[in-house]
Amino acid sequence: MSNDDPTQLQAITDGARKAAEEEKDMTFKRGCVTHCKALVWSVLFTSAIIMEGFDLALIAGFYAFPEFQVEFGELSPKSKNWPHREVPPAWQTALSAGAQIGQITGLLMAGLIAQKIGYKRTMLGALALMIVFILIPFFAENKPVLLIGEVMQGIPWGVFETMPIAYASDVCPQVMKPYVTTYANVCWVFGQLIAALVLRGFLNVRGEWAFRIPFALQWIWPLPILVIVLLAPESPWWLQRYGHTEAARLSLQRTTNYNEEKINNKLEWIKHTILQEANRNDSKEDARTLRSYIKCFRGVDRRRTEITCGIWMAQALCGSNLMAFAAYFFTQAGLRTDQAFNVQIIALVLGVAGTLLAWVLMNHTGRRTIYIWGLWVLFLVLLVIGLLNVFIPQDGTKRSGHEWATAILLAVYIVIYDTSVGPCCYAMVTDICSVALKAPTVALARICYNFCGILSVVLNPQMLNPGGWNWGPKATLLWAGSCFLCWMWAFWRLPELKGRTPGELDILFHGKVKARNFKSTPVDQFSSAHLHVKSLPSEPSSQEKLCDSGSIKRG
Repeated sequence: MSNDDPTQLQAITDGARKAAEEEKDMTFKRGCVTHCKALVWSVLFTSAIIMEGFDLALIAGFYAFPEFQVEFGELSPKSKNWPHREVPPAWQTALSAGAQIGQITGLLMAGLIAQKIGYKRTMLGALALMIVFILIPFFAENKPVLLIGEVMQGIPWGVFETMPIAYASDVCPQVMKPYVTTYANVCWVFGQLIAALVLRGFLNVRGEWAFRIPFALQWIWPLPILVIVLLAPESPWWLQRYGHTEAARLSLQRTTNYNEEKINNKLEWIKHTILQEANRNDSKEDARTLRSYIKCFRGVDRRRTEITCGIWMAQALCGSNLMAFAAYFFTQAGLRTDQAFNVQIIALVLGVAGTLLAWVLMNHTGRRTIYIWGLWVLFLVLLVIGLLNVFIPQDGTKRSGHEWATAILLAVYIVIYDTSVGPCCYAMVTDICSVALKAPTVALARICYNFCGILSVVLNPQMLNPGGWNWGPKATLLWAGSCFLCWMWAFWRLPELKGRTPGELDILFHGKVKARNFKSTPVDQFSSAHLHVKSLPSEPSSQEKLCDSGSIKRG
């Protein structure tokens, strides 16, 4: 398919316009009727994240787990539970960072492989690897073998972090995207909740099976998810991008309840968006190669990549990794082990409710607004937790009740996070990047998240562990500072995406519209100006010139 013939764009504009207008005017109720099959496939596809949330929460929960400490811990004179064992800070860091390194490897591979063979086959390969790699931690007898298992499991985890949300973003209409993409956050929290319940249930079991059975429970997930993915249709956007028009048509038939005319219109809209984007980028390169990563940092895509990466980095740098250490954090704050797991379970249940509340909020206000206010409130909560533990000693007569105050405040943090930053991140990352570079851009963004995650898992064990710096809950002061910096970045750089189609966002980014003006700038994706995009000016003042040419309407 040629990317350089403007008449080809003109020929498909009428059908594309009808499809785009129908999608923009679609209500959520109407979307559920016309795209109920897409919704079901997206929900089933995204269930892989429940598995990952469960798996990742296990190892962090084990740091506060008595039988795991007996098997893999060492005696620490500084421990509050002396003479009980603690997993040394260095090994806590290594085990958690090993999983992050594996995920980065998986993400790099996923971004390239998905471009080449599609989302579906990439997921199938990752699920098959997962079934094999679970064997390593299950049979691990020492910390080095356990570390190898975490690294190897991290590779398919990296795939699961991006493929489901990219797939859901492709097959669902605009009105449903915030819900199906933020459902990923529900899956994360639900997976963590199941892990917390499992660990709480095995808390009084003695012997190595107290932690080996939870490892074995990881095998519950991959096989049914593999069957689901095998039956699922491939993304019509990916199929059309590589010239599989009839396969894309079949995919639309399997994900919508449209008649033949509407399917043809939707297919024309997909073609139009792909051609328009290809013309703007003046690119004939195959996006299925390593060049796709390089292209993420060229021209206007550099800004889109920066914002996508920034959104996910802020999710890690706002202190959210403390949630992974929640049970251990609570024990260091002074709660008993059973109380720590009980509070964590309650907080995660409220976190699920928070994500459901986020769905309501996103229907009435913009994602940028929720994200920015969420970061601000998280900053305040972290600051209060830290100051509380600075000015109220952890021992002596003034200690009474402060451990519960700390635990309750961290539970509040979890709820606020799962109402704002957590779900909104997933709603935004797949929309900001271009259609052509969605897989590599989302992979790069998640890689940035994991690098920040490595920083977190290096610092958190040292700050929390009695054998490390022994800061305890005062560690929240460091994350309060980084959360404030994330808030400043989001205020100046994060655009509003609510109600924007991929083609409209493409125009706004190429018009170099300021982030705070995205919401108020009218756009006509099908203006004749877009058929000759190579002639558009590239100077910083191009927004005004685009207004004159009809690309961006004057308000």
